[in-house]
Amino acid sequence: MTQKNLAQAKALLASWPVGEVVEALRALEAPARAVAFRLLDKEKALGVFEELDRPEQTELLKAMEDPEILNLLLALDPEEQTELLEELPAKVVKRLLAEMSPEAREQVNFLLGFPEGSAGRLMDPHYLALPEETPAGEALGRVQASALEPDDLEVIFVLGPGRLYRGYVSLARLLKAPSHTPLGQLAEGQELWISAYAPEAEAAEVFLSERQGLLPVVDREGRMLGVIHAGRAFALLQEQEARRVVRFGGSLALPPRGSDLDLVKDPLPKLFWGRLVWLALLTVFGVFTSTFVAGQEEILSSAIVLAAFIAPIIDMGGNTGSQTATLVIRSMALGQVRPRLGDFLLVLGRDIPVALALGVVIALLEALLAFFSKGVGTEILLVVGLSMLTTTALGSLVGIFLPFLAKRLGADPATLSAPVITSVMDLLGVMVYFGYAYAFLGDLLR
Repeated sequence: MTQKNLAQAKALLASWPVGEVVEALRALEAPARAVAFRLLDKEKALGVFEELDRPEQTELLKAMEDPEILNLLLALDPEEQTELLEELPAKVVKRLLAEMSPEAREQVNFLLGFPEGSAGRLMDPHYLALPEETPAGEALGRVQASALEPDDLEVIFVLGPGRLYRGYVSLARLLKAPSHTPLGQLAEGQELWISAYAPEAEAAEVFLSERQGLLPVVDREGRMLGVIHAGRAFALLQEQEARRVVRFGGSLALPPRGSDLDLVKDPLPKLFWGRLVWLALLTVFGVFTSTFVAGQEEILSSAIVLAAFIAPIIDMGGNTGSQTATLVIRSMALGQVRPRLGDFLLVLGRDIPVALALGVVIALLEALLAFFSKGVGTEILLVVGLSMLTTTALGSLVGIFLPFLAKRLGADPATLSAPVITSVMDLLGVMVYFGYAYAFLGDLLR
């Protein structure tokens, strides 16, 4: 069956009334019935589903695990899948998640119509949701009778007509409420939810900021589809942190296999090319730095000892920048700072005193080591000390600025890897160093 056939079938089903679609589905074999059902638009799919009896509903949902269906739909391009697979009704999603094993959910979650990497792909059916008119006493009885684990019953979700999300009631609040009070009056957190189409990273950030054990997932109409458990979100955060470490270290996965590099599992050619791209780009950048240094031949020949301090000065800028960027990226990952001016100024205000203090200490240390190891004069010590102070402070500023810039541009801050920061500071370091050299030693050139 081709994409064109599926498109024609979708158009045909859209023209039939619900009753005719139900009869047509009953006449099909289970795999074909499941494919036809997934071609229905959301409103008609709900009508058809409700017309089926309970065993037929179960059989339809179980048929979606058939490998034949998976292979057929997975063979389509992502754009074709989007065109053909409508968002499923919330009622159907709830039943689909509940009917399937965790392994099966991993295999067929794309049938729900949510994009790869979206919060909808993380949904779980283990939660308790009750209508808003349910009295607190009855809700407490439902909690006691539930087969769910205690961690799944920390909150009871409250639903309006058609599974519209109305908030949640904590178990502690439920215990203290009068037994006749409707859940709708006890509900809180009406704004605490995430769209099934939001990036999964956004779900992880919500967990970090709200500290909830369960996060409700809703469709485009605000109807509750499922929940994301905190454990799943934090596992996702660990994966993201691992990817940041790889990217920050200067490794880049390439198409067609664009997944992150794995030192243990990936073939050696992939590891080679993934690291070569960064190193080649940085080599080109390094040529600009070396060209600049080569242009300072006149002053180097007049004060050859200057060459001995180039490496430690530019290394200090890169090291300081990488240190600061690591702290900023970590704070972003934990939700402590966001890509906005206020947070940028906050980080800047906290880091500048530290950076200046570090620069003064490192400058004094470098000057003392230069004096006792090489016996250089006052002017050379001033050039070296001021250069060390300036590059240390600049490195810290670059380490703050670049992650915020990347975040504002919608990129992962970790893609500004440590080697990139080091290369930037190499160039800035030699410019600062020779700038001070010309300022204090310019008389040597006359």
